[in-house]
Amino acid sequence: MIWLIIVIPVCYAVALGLLYYGHQRVSLFSSESLLEKHYFSVVVPFRNEAKNLPELLKSLQQLNYPTTHFELLLINDASSDNSEAIVHNILKGSAINYKILQNTPNQSSPKKTAITLAIHAAQFSWIVTTDADCTVPKNWLHTLNIFIQKTEAICVAMPVDYHTQPSFLHTYQQLDNWSLQAVTIGSFGLENPLLSNGANFAYTKDAFHEVNGFKDNLHIASGDDMFLLEKFKLKFPKKIAYLKSEGAIVSTLPVNSWRQLSSQRVRWASKTSQQKSIATKALGLLVFLNCIFILISPIVMIYSTAAFVACLTGLLIKLLADFLFMRCSSTFFGKKINYYIFFISTFIYAVLTIYVVFSSLFSSYTWKQRSYRM
Repeated sequence: MIWLIIVIPVCYAVALGLLYYGHQRVSLFSSESLLEKHYFSVVVPFRNEAKNLPELLKSLQQLNYPTTHFELLLINDASSDNSEAIVHNILKGSAINYKILQNTPNQSSPKKTAITLAIHAAQFSWIVTTDADCTVPKNWLHTLNIFIQKTEAICVAMPVDYHTQPSFLHTYQQLDNWSLQAVTIGSFGLENPLLSNGANFAYTKDAFHEVNGFKDNLHIASGDDMFLLEKFKLKFPKKIAYLKSEGAIVSTLPVNSWRQLSSQRVRWASKTSQQKSIATKALGLLVFLNCIFILISPIVMIYSTAAFVACLTGLLIKLLADFLFMRCSSTFFGKKINYYIFFISTFIYAVLTIYVVFSSLFSSYTWKQRSYRM
């Protein structure tokens, strides 16, 4: 019976194998030169982002795309710092057409209401969302424009990477993000998208209205990306796509403390539990079971030689599956895996995941200087 222990990591490895296969099915997109056909409304909600906005605005000013073909809509979510003044100081005299909108206060989901406000004010047919703590590559809209022309998609998910410092915490987050990015790309390759990231997400205004926007999930603070993806998948299953291109990679900042990281993960868990996708929930359960397996393995190992061999085999299977899976992301992002941190992170991830799951059942979390109940 002890060999049943291996079943959990084997099932986990099979799931990653399928996602790896899906990842390989999504071809790297080559952005050939085509006319700038599409017009974009770039949407950026912000709250007390005076520190981060200058880098984002600088990257937007360097876009290789006609300023006549995009607008910038920034939504101030009750900032108490000088974020607005910074925006005006940087963009005054700029060729970029920009507006600062004021979000409706006291909302249970301020980011969703901010995006909805911007969509109603947008003059162009394509909405592209990113975050205030991000920077965008110069060919961001250029690559997206060509991809839309070639695929005729109405919803496009795009890659996000971390801009890290050489610290254990930052490297841990980067590894975790690579895993999430691999799941995202792999699920698109299997034609069953499971994840997306609002820091780099695009869709048409008509599609947003056709699925009734964020209706039915405004009581959940986060999830502007995931809930829309689920709705688009149901309504337009053949019209959603993943743009796998270096020219489309948006970079964001990791958090700087373990407390912030755990709060962030609890927030993410709050939306995951509300998703309707059976595949997403099944994958989440499999990940959770593997985390339990990792934590109990050292204890089970001491009971017998058979238990030791079974647990060790299971651990090796999981580590190998994780490494191969994560490597496809690190290769795409043009970076290398830190083997030492990768190994240690396996155990830290297990502890953090179990903590987050139980915390999400009984506690609140903080996001943008606000507290939310689950």
